[in-house]
Amino acid sequence: MPVTLTPMDDADFVTFAARAVAEYGQGMVAAGEWGQAEAAQRSRAVFEQLLPQGRLTEGNQLWVISDEGRRAGELWIARRQVGSGPIAFILDIYIEPGERRRGLARQALLAVESWARQAGCEEVRLHVFGANAAARRLYEQLGYGVASLTMAKPLPPA
Repeated sequence: MPVTLTPMDDADFVTFAARAVAEYGQGMVAAGEWGQAEAAQRSRAVFEQLLPQGRLTEGNQLWVISDEGRRAGELWIARRQVGSGPIAFILDIYIEPGERRRGLARQALLAVESWARQAGCEEVRLHVFGANAAARRLYEQLGYGVASLTMAKPLPPA
């Protein structure tokens, strides 16, 4: 049975926001973009800029991913204009640790493709942190390719 995507209610959004803000901040720290001391505040500011009206912010879809009636994760998509056409941009996909390695993220991503086609989108895009090898493999298996790439080389002390 495929996963179901259900719009978040207020309680779902509170749970999602707390997890997503913390996880994004830590991802930016791990990527070397932000310092630990500033991560929580900066992550919250980005989140509030992208979702100024919370779960009701126009152009955004916030869903709970369910499997056989169990809450399995969360999904956030924004419809954006890139070049001459609309795209669906996945800002966050999260599968609960106890639900991972069961194909739920793959099913949710395929559901996104269906939704995006129906919404008139020409493409689905996402960002993934370079260190997230498992997610990168999944995205590549589903046909995602690099649209832009930032690379870094740490320099040894002089």
